[in-house]
Amino acid sequence: MTSSIWSRVKADLRPFSGRWEQSWRIALLCALMTLVAMTYQIPEAAISCYVIFFVMKSDAAESTVLALALVVLVSIVILALVGLVNLTIDSPPARLTALVVSSLFFLFLGAASRLGPLGGIIALVIAFVLTLLMYVPVGELATRALLYAWLMVAAPMALVVGFNLLVGRQPKHVLVNELIERLQLAAMALEGQAPTTALRQNLALGVEAQQKRLKWLKAFHLVPTATYKWLDAAVLQSYRILLAVLALRNQQQTEHNVELAAACRAAAHDLAQGRRPQLWSFTQSYTTNSAAHEIKTALMALASEDKPPVIPEEKRPFFAADALTNPIYQQIAIKATGAAVLCYLIYSAIDWQGIHTAMITCYVAALGSTGETIHKLFLRIVGCLIGALFGAVVLLLFMPYMTSVGALMIAVFAVCLLAAWVALGSERISYAGIQIAFAFLLITLQGFGPDIDLSVARDRVVGILLGNVVMYLVFTHIWPQSVMRSVQRRLQVIENKLQTLRQQSTQNKAAAVQCAAGIAQELAWVKYEFGLVLLEPNDLRPAATVIKQTRAQIKQLQQRFEQRGLLTGGSEKLALV
Repeated sequence: MTSSIWSRVKADLRPFSGRWEQSWRIALLCALMTLVAMTYQIPEAAISCYVIFFVMKSDAAESTVLALALVVLVSIVILALVGLVNLTIDSPPARLTALVVSSLFFLFLGAASRLGPLGGIIALVIAFVLTLLMYVPVGELATRALLYAWLMVAAPMALVVGFNLLVGRQPKHVLVNELIERLQLAAMALEGQAPTTALRQNLALGVEAQQKRLKWLKAFHLVPTATYKWLDAAVLQSYRILLAVLALRNQQQTEHNVELAAACRAAAHDLAQGRRPQLWSFTQSYTTNSAAHEIKTALMALASEDKPPVIPEEKRPFFAADALTNPIYQQIAIKATGAAVLCYLIYSAIDWQGIHTAMITCYVAALGSTGETIHKLFLRIVGCLIGALFGAVVLLLFMPYMTSVGALMIAVFAVCLLAAWVALGSERISYAGIQIAFAFLLITLQGFGPDIDLSVARDRVVGILLGNVVMYLVFTHIWPQSVMRSVQRRLQVIENKLQTLRQQSTQNKAAAVQCAAGIAQELAWVKYEFGLVLLEPNDLRPAATVIKQTRAQIKQLQQRFEQRGLLTGGSEKLALV
């Protein structure tokens, strides 16, 4: 069990395309934010750097849009808080009531709509500001505190926008590199040099991220219309190639494989040179409806000038279909709000404001199921302890010798580089990376000058542990929800999509590839969620026979998907040619 966990962690820490480029950019932005905060004395620089981790995405366009959107959203929230503060500043019961109502509303919105984790962040900002009013019970001081809160977000977002305009990763460059990586992986697999797990991992990424980049290219007119349409088709054709290669994984090497591998490498080389792939002269004959023929057809489509087929865009509603009928959404909001208020009352009663991170934990770790929540709590503890250790080392060994903000920037860059590397990993470890950075920054960025006070490190750890204990007790004893509910729902979604794939394979080939990509993503998610079952308490965990049956069902769906993903020739096989 332990060896399996460590092997997964090591796999999640391995480099992949774009990981280093994204990591150093995040770390450098945090170092620059440290310089700005120390120079202009912007309080809570740790929070400013923390926000950078959330908005820095894999390409400059998405990062810029998110940064601007966050500034607008926070501005609206701050304006609303100005009025709320004036109404509640003299009445602690009114402040607590406002905290509970706003928390319930935004947590429900985050759980039942596409707002997602942003709902929890908004609830956290409002709750944090309202709880601080007891320490600044003067109207003018409270207003200034709100303005500083706005600056804590606006300053790093201005850096993010400017940085991405200058040295950000352009969406076209990122997209083309991903296409090249797919083609090179296909060539290696055809030559027997890539394991099946590598193919499955790439397929599990789906095409959603690439199609989001395509939207930025179109929205900002970053490429000509003809290039956009070709890239749109190339995303699906490259994915189609990987699906067919997966079907060939158990076959012996043939001359077809050699020729197809050479054609894939040539297409990747053309893309790397900044041009469309050239039409390959195939010399082998290919059996219709075979996997090899599928790869050949996709490669020819990559080099084709024909107009690609149009895929109807699926419109997703803002609210979940069962937002008003499913009690789970309300229960999540009530449990997280109750835990946050309980933590607030505890550290207020003992007059220990330094452990206010207990309340923060309740907002950032609240998820739908008990298994997901426990997993996130565990990552929060691990990340907190590692970050606190790094912070203590810097404070004790290096801080006494730091004579300029430049030395502090180097320390911030080094630790944030490591934290960003972890944060860019899979869901199994990513949140730990964010916590490493946040704990380290809270400890080292105290005030606007050198400080070697370790009490912050102690308070940070104590607050995290208190919040984790409260969240664990609440989510395991009040309306506990097993992650198996979500697993079963996803399994049904996969079953339905397999039926849809069967129909689309003879009607709209491009839509069938899109559907196959969605199935691959759902399979990856259901495997991740199923792995969280073991984290749940025994009284919530399903029986061993149910776990065994579910594991077999997931395996069967994976096999059905890989069999019928592309080919025809039998009742269980479909064509996308």
